[in-house]
Amino acid sequence: MTSDLPELAGRGFLARGFAPADEPALQRVLESCADYYELVLGSPPRQAEAAAVSLDGPEEGADPAGKMLYGIWKPGGEELIGVLDMFSDYPHAGAWYIGLLLLVPEVRKSGIGRSVVEALIGVAQRSGARELQLNVVEQNAVGLRFWTSLGFSELRRWRQRYGTKESTFIRMRRLKAGADR
Repeated sequence: MTSDLPELAGRGFLARGFAPADEPALQRVLESCADYYELVLGSPPRQAEAAAVSLDGPEEGADPAGKMLYGIWKPGGEELIGVLDMFSDYPHAGAWYIGLLLLVPEVRKSGIGRSVVEALIGVAQRSGARELQLNVVEQNAVGLRFWTSLGFSELRRWRQRYGTKESTFIRMRRLKAGADR
């Protein structure tokens, strides 16, 4: 985990790099998001899920190089309300990959997720990223609508087992204005 990332801030949140001391708070957030884990993986988060999120690469078997793990906090920084897991230059140079954006149920649909992504887009573009990519599973209809509403479009689909479920994955991307890829 890293705490030397640039801060992301916006309406209703402050995001900063994780420090090792933040891991128990991250575990509580992940456990409060059991609905997401059940939907996507078919099981609740593991007891050591925070440690796994801290170490995992962007996709199964991928190197975690370029990992940026952010905690999303309420303004004032006392209450962790979400997590953002990002990777620079993945799957190729000039692309940033969103591995996970997860908010506790109490703040979902409040606009904070949109505000986090808009702040992230600004930081990514200032850092030279030409596109953002992510995967969403087809059964996560709310997530799919969210990413589409933010200008992400489908690149491809494939079937894959993830956790105890076999799912259709949808690779999505959003190009920087004027990008030609």
